[in-house]
Amino acid sequence: MKYQKMKKYFIILALATSLIAGIIFTSYQSSTKRLVAAQTKLVEAAQTKLLYTKVELNTTVKDENSTAQNANNTNEWMAFKSEVELKIRDNEILITELKGEISDALNKKKVVYLEEQIKYMKANLINYEKSPNNWESFKRGFNFELDAIEKALKDLMLDNEK
Repeated sequence: MKYQKMKKYFIILALATSLIAGIIFTSYQSSTKRLVAAQTKLVEAAQTKLLYTKVELNTTVKDENSTAQNANNTNEWMAFKSEVELKIRDNEILITELKGEISDALNKKKVVYLEEQIKYMKANLINYEKSPNNWESFKRGFNFELDAIEKALKDLMLDNEK
């Protein structure tokens, strides 16, 4: 009987030892995993913060460049606007002169058409000033149209002189 009792204690002791060893081993492994996971989270957080810092820095640089570009565009816009307004005034004077001199019905229609184009150009200038966008495209297109009007006016003046 003693032998059976002792055998029973050994079995219980062996089971308890293996159970304790298993618990210790799993908790040790779990804390190691937790440590690795925490380190990974820290690294990811640092990388994310670095990424946000780079994005903020890039945004700040773009904002500063945009501000500088806007200042340049503002100066360029003011010079362009005053130059164009002078050309438009000159063209309006030419149109007024041509209206008084031309007797041909076809040429009168051309003068009226060019007068409407000048009004349209003035409206475009005002609209662009209210909501500026794509400066280079606007400038190129506006100059092209203004040059076409000036050429048509000169052609009309030459036709009228003949």
